[in-house]
Amino acid sequence: MSFTLATARKVAQIGLRRASTAASPANVQAVANNFAAKLDPIVYYSKVVAEVAKQVYTKNNLQPPAMATLQEAQNIASSLAKSVMQGAHKTWTKTDVQKGAVLAGEAITFFLIGEVVGRRSLIGYSA
Repeated sequence: MSFTLATARKVAQIGLRRASTAASPANVQAVANNFAAKLDPIVYYSKVVAEVAKQVYTKNNLQPPAMATLQEAQNIASSLAKSVMQGAHKTWTKTDVQKGAVLAGEAITFFLIGEVVGRRSLIGYSA
């Protein structure tokens, strides 16, 4: 019992020494300066993205979904969750699973093709 207690005390002292060294004013100031240097570009680019999104939103006459649409989506999601909780997936046949896998594959493929078209490059972004 005394061995583990002594070991715990030793480890705690080492941890406290490291924490006090890491929290020195010089280290805290360096971290604050580093954070401040990275914060300005983040704020700038987030404002740029917000402005571009606002312009796209107004140009394309976008509008938030109607409350009825949100209620319908919520009802569909809750009924799906209830059916899975009640074990509806246990009654799926092999054909149902295969159809689902093919549809998931199609969705992933269309997403990836859209990414390639959007980047105008197969690998990475064009400079």
